[in-house]
Amino acid sequence: MLNNLPNEIAPLKAIIHEVCGENERLKAENERLKAENAELRRRLGLDSSNSHKPPSSDGLKKKPIKPALPKAEGRNKGGQKGHERNKKTRTLY
Repeated sequence: MLNNLPNEIAPLKAIIHEVCGENERLKAENERLKAENAELRRRLGLDSSNSHKPPSSDGLKKKPIKPALPKAEGRNKGGQKGHERNKKTRTLY
């Protein structure tokens, strides 16, 4: 059994060499695809506000609505303090 061992090792070495070559090729392809993905994501985020494109190339998406200004706090609505209120009286008709 030990006599056949050298005969079995040679094909295994060839398989290991082949798998290592394929592994290196896949690593290189993975790096290329990562770079391509990053470039496509960068280009996807471009519009007229952050590139040289004209606004007409932005398409039909709406711009986000800006929030309204906050109301001034600490002030009450209505007239000045001490001023008599003019109240309308109800009429029949």
